[in-house]
Amino acid sequence: MSNIELVKEKLQLKILEIGKKLVKNYVPRWVIFSIDLFLCLIAANSAYFFVSTLQPGGMSFFNFKIELLALLLIQSLYFFVFKSYFGIVRYSSFKDAIKQLQVIACCVFTLLVINHIDYYLFEHKIIVDAGVFIYGFIAYSLLFFFRIGVKRVYELINISRKPLDKAYILGTSVSDVAMAEGLISQNSGFFNVVGFINVDEKKTNNRIFNLPIFDINQLKRFNNYAKSIIVSDSKLKELQHSSNTIITELLELKIKIYKLPQLQDWNHTDFKDLKDLKEINIEDLLQRNPIKLNNKKLFNKYQNKTILVTGAAGSIGSEIVRQLINFNPKLILLVDQAETPLHDLKLELKKNHPTLKFESVIANVRDKSRIEQIFDRFSPQIVFHGAAYKHVPMMEANPLESLSVNFKGTKNLADLSIKHNIERFVFVSTDKAVNPTNIMGATKRAAELYIQSLANKLDNNVLFITTRFGNVLGSNGSVIPHFTKQIKENGPVTVTHPDITRFFMTIDEACQLVLEAGAMGKGGEIYVFDMGSPIKIIDLAHHMIRLTGLIPNEDIKIEFTGLRPGEKLYEELLADKETTLPTHHEKIMIAKATHNFDTSKTTLLLELASNIKANNINLSLNCLKDLVPEYSNPSLESNPVCIIKKAQ
Repeated sequence: MSNIELVKEKLQLKILEIGKKLVKNYVPRWVIFSIDLFLCLIAANSAYFFVSTLQPGGMSFFNFKIELLALLLIQSLYFFVFKSYFGIVRYSSFKDAIKQLQVIACCVFTLLVINHIDYYLFEHKIIVDAGVFIYGFIAYSLLFFFRIGVKRVYELINISRKPLDKAYILGTSVSDVAMAEGLISQNSGFFNVVGFINVDEKKTNNRIFNLPIFDINQLKRFNNYAKSIIVSDSKLKELQHSSNTIITELLELKIKIYKLPQLQDWNHTDFKDLKDLKEINIEDLLQRNPIKLNNKKLFNKYQNKTILVTGAAGSIGSEIVRQLINFNPKLILLVDQAETPLHDLKLELKKNHPTLKFESVIANVRDKSRIEQIFDRFSPQIVFHGAAYKHVPMMEANPLESLSVNFKGTKNLADLSIKHNIERFVFVSTDKAVNPTNIMGATKRAAELYIQSLANKLDNNVLFITTRFGNVLGSNGSVIPHFTKQIKENGPVTVTHPDITRFFMTIDEACQLVLEAGAMGKGGEIYVFDMGSPIKIIDLAHHMIRLTGLIPNEDIKIEFTGLRPGEKLYEELLADKETTLPTHHEKIMIAKATHNFDTSKTTLLLELASNIKANNINLSLNCLKDLVPEYSNPSLESNPVCIIKKAQ
């Protein structure tokens, strides 16, 4: 390569580098306005020049006469009215072309009206009528081609040198076509759009942007053509809430599905989302209707309050903290015994919410004296109690620990809440507390009963509220992280039983409902959340394997290991003897219990706490069985009956 060619190549690379730096920043609006006005100046002089060539006086230009100033002022007025210079030029679309046409048409019409008024009064015109039309044509052409030119230069600068992956657009609705237009015009750097997928059963031979429209059966016949599909967030939600199975069929074809979130205003967006394409995950496939919160009520309950959250470093507790931030609490107390997760949450809050007032406190809910120190020092007004042991098999092997944390820890918090006269106490329970078959569920049910016993006391001013929901997607120790780990290790994916089902809810949804229920409670209620339909765990495993582009039982084996101790096939949200009452929130119901808190029941609660404190496993378990008679567990000894101390 010669020196001249080398210098030429370096110069081209330098220009390309400068161009890329320029296009990363947006040009100020006043610059676009100035350019548009300059183009109109050229159009006006050009129109006057063309008109003058037809007159005896010969060729001439406007120069800077008063008529030219009047024309530019009128044009500027319509620039301001229509805000045609507000859009980002590199993302100009058909809407921008229409807006420019409106601007010029209004200006032309106004000039014609002024011309006739001026001629009627003074026998004078700014420019002859023919010149007005010529001006409009030239001005619109210049404005239009300026935007097209900038857009094309931007595309050339950003064009990828590597071959792009071929991709389809899922759907043919107006929003789907708009998404495709943006991706095509953007040269997204990732995908080359090669067609559309029709989600309806009706066949069509039409084309969009000269690209073919396929149906799912055609993809099955030539599934090597493209291996990616792009779907908008709204389309994905629409398909999930219908009976359409196209997503599952696409996953079975090993086609990767990418989600483009929240494209709302294609004319004014900065199109950042076009480069934010993400593969869909299992949470996307299990989407539910968005939560509508009574924010006014929540602000009234939580604003400017000192709020204590136990288990704050856990998946549920940390999300409750994040949700509470929206309601401007005075102080949030983060209480947890897990040092490292609590430290991580502290760093997150300092980074994302530097003005938030919070305290990180290492403490165990079993240690009543330590918890009382926290109450004495900070005087919390509201308590969200989420600290608990929740792993069913682990708790079956360590029943006293489950009792100590889930029941005794809850009792400590509740007793101290009464002593310090807090406003409301929100207890986070679980669907496993309904007709429990494991120690974890039974201990949570016992805690529910203790909370209700306190709520029934006439001399109690604390509002005790219980919330009950099922499994949370992606929470610590849940099935989804477990399956993800197994898939990364090439299997096998272990499922306990082919018919096992569970209710699922997203973390943010569950925590929003906890806050809503906590605000609406009058005391003593057990709030049950609408968990939707139960999901078969085997279907969940199939979906997660397909999302990685693999085929269940071909690429990744699924094995059934049998139900674990204390595990049941189907979870319930309501006990058999309970009914539900509606609330003002469609996803929150009240479980109306029929329990009678007589002296023996209250004594059982106290006896259970005493046996836990004495580390007496057998007596504790038998007390638990008497307290929660619906608790059935084959591993529980059946011969001794809890000895109840009679009231003196």
